[in-house]
Amino acid sequence: MIFRALRTSGVGTMRRPCKEKLMSRALVAVLCLAALPALAFEGVIETKMNATGKATGQGMSIAGNGKIYLKGLNSRMEQEMKMPGGGGPMKQVVIYRSDEGVTYIVNDASRTYQKIGAEKDEQPSGETSKWTVKKLGKETVAGRSTEHVQVSQEGKNPMELWVDTKLVSSGDLEKAFAAGDRRAGGWWKALKDAGVAGVPLKVVAKNEGESGMTWEATSVKAQSVPDSMFKVPAGYTEGRGAGMGPGMSSPQQQQMRNQMMERLTPEQRKQVEEMMKQQGSGNQ
Repeated sequence: MIFRALRTSGVGTMRRPCKEKLMSRALVAVLCLAALPALAFEGVIETKMNATGKATGQGMSIAGNGKIYLKGLNSRMEQEMKMPGGGGPMKQVVIYRSDEGVTYIVNDASRTYQKIGAEKDEQPSGETSKWTVKKLGKETVAGRSTEHVQVSQEGKNPMELWVDTKLVSSGDLEKAFAAGDRRAGGWWKALKDAGVAGVPLKVVAKNEGESGMTWEATSVKAQSVPDSMFKVPAGYTEGRGAGMGPGMSSPQQQQMRNQMMERLTPEQRKQVEEMMKQQGSGNQ
């Protein structure tokens, strides 16, 4: 899986308000567990997330639980989110295959998947200087010692990270980045320069004191993970709408689609948008 700090809008050319940009940056940090495969770690990380108020972009509350499976350069993220307004929970499965450089968004309910190729992430040279890191101390998260830091871009909309600098060695982090041509945006380079590069185990993001998002790991377990966890099941076909769970209303599907788009690089989002245009033309 490949993620970075996003500066452009998600679907189409409409610009998102700053509150949604904050949510986007927070999700980027949250998903670093899946974006940065741990060469020295094989196991499962259980997580929980809660986003309230305007941080969701729609003034509603979202809660969810998930698991991230790591093995070598491969990762699998399973996320189930409870949405307001009734209907069943939304479930998505995202698999990153390092040998293919491809991300698969899998829908078990419809036995389909969406395939998204990796693109090089070119980070502007001046981007890193816009980010600052403030160290706040050491704290324990999910039984792991972490560096509690605050990161902000040009002093605006700071978010707090609890970074485990020991789960993956600095050398392995460099290898993981190089393998996928990903730099995770200027904020990640700023963490490295501050000596606190690692895997975020907790993220808190707020916008000017308003309600925001909290994500954290609840358990980090080293254990054997079968290779089958990083493969699309046999019999699944490539199709549209992957990642959508059963029992979802149209507004829920649109929100889930937007959230999934937030997790992609601009190049990947362009691929998805082109696919959607082609599918739309074919249905006319």
